[in-house]
Amino acid sequence: MSDYVVEMTGIVKSFGEVQAVKNGYFTLKKGEIHSLIGENGAGKSTMMKLLYGMYGFDDGVVKVNGEELT
Repeated sequence: MSDYVVEMTGIVKSFGEVQAVKNGYFTLKKGEIHSLIGENGAGKSTMMKLLYGMYGFDDGVVKVNGEELT
């Protein structure tokens, strides 16, 4: 069993010719608080939309509580 409640590894998401996320990685342990920071267009919002299912991802693995999301 993993220590992480959220694991996003090797995430890839493109919109046509624009690659919004390339090899994205994010982990979260129970009780942690995180902030995603970066420049405009860095992929912060896209990563969160991938996590909650608004967008499907092109490649990579997303696990919540050890269960892989599809």
